[in-house]
Amino acid sequence: MRVSTRGDYACRALLSLALHADDQGPTSVRDIATRTALPQPYLEQILLVLKGAGLVKSKRGVGGGYVLARPAEEILLSEIIAAADGPITLGDFGQPHQDGACDHEGHCVLLAIWNVAGEHMRQHLADYTLAKIAQAARGTAQWPELHH
Repeated sequence: MRVSTRGDYACRALLSLALHADDQGPTSVRDIATRTALPQPYLEQILLVLKGAGLVKSKRGVGGGYVLARPAEEILLSEIIAAADGPITLGDFGQPHQDGACDHEGHCVLLAIWNVAGEHMRQHLADYTLAKIAQAARGTAQWPELHH
């Protein structure tokens, strides 16, 4: 699976909001763009998508901007990526034992592997809350790493 640029930007924008969650009032798109070094027009589009998904709330007018719709402890990395990119899967291969998938030599076992790998990916990304990522970014929690 690939996390798209849009998915990455969505995570970076929400992480920025989480890192500044103690600030008074909403954060302007301009401030988010400055802090994340992301292009503002693209960021505006992504924040609208995240708003539609119920991950951020917006306030209009002077002093307007965005806030997280829920505490950072309750927002999962998997949710952000799914909101930006759609369901987290390795690809669009279908399910084993459906639609004649097993009529072709060895095809079914591969489908099963892709599906298991996609589930591992979903579970891994669901292990990270925005709060946990913000702590790692601040250096107050362990950095994610591969364990051999």
